[in-house]
Amino acid sequence: MRRLLAIYGSPRKTGNSERLLDFFLEKIDITIWEVERLYLREMNFSYCTECGGCEKTGRCILQDDMQPVYEKLLSYERVVLSLPVFFLGPPSLAKAFIDRGQALWVKKYMLGEKQGQPGPARKGFLLSVCGFKGSEKIFSCNISIVKAFFAACGLKYAGEYLVDGVDHRGDVERRFPVVEKRLLELLSNFAQVTV
Repeated sequence: MRRLLAIYGSPRKTGNSERLLDFFLEKIDITIWEVERLYLREMNFSYCTECGGCEKTGRCILQDDMQPVYEKLLSYERVVLSLPVFFLGPPSLAKAFIDRGQALWVKKYMLGEKQGQPGPARKGFLLSVCGFKGSEKIFSCNISIVKAFFAACGLKYAGEYLVDGVDHRGDVERRFPVVEKRLLELLSNFAQVTV
C-alpha cells in the first residue's frame, strides 16, 4: 500500500476546509492508498523558537507531537494539506506547524541531505478555502508558504484547488456539484481516485 498523509490545517472542526478534504478522501481508492488523517487542532506542539538547535543535525530539539510527523513528511508518497485563509495567510495553527518544518529546511538546504525516500516522485497538494469572493489573489500567500514547506519536505508541488466565497459553515458542501468534476480532474495525476 502507498501512503497518503491528509493534514487538516484549520482550528475549526467540520469547517469548510475540513469538509473539502473529507470530500476528496471519499474519492481515494483505498485498495491503493493507506490514508492517515492528521488534525493539527488535536496535536500538542509548540511554534518554532528559532533556537538554532537543528542547525547541526537537521532535527528539531523540541519534544512534542511534531517528532513522529517529521518521518511521515519525509516518507509518505502523497501529502494533502487543507487550510482556510485567515488574514491573507494560513491560520496560526497551520503556520506554526509549517514553521516547524525549519528543521527539514536546515537538513535539506544547510546540511545538503536528500529529503524523502527513494522511489516514485513524492507529491504534495493544497486545498484552500476563503470567505472572500472574486479573486484568486487572496490565496497567494497560502500557495507560496505551502510550496516552500513542501520543498523542505522533499515533495513536488502538484498543484492546488481553491474555493472562494465559502464563509459560513457548510457553504463548501453546497458547491460540491460544481467542485467535484474539476477537483477530480486536478487530482487524477496526484492520486488514484474513484468517480
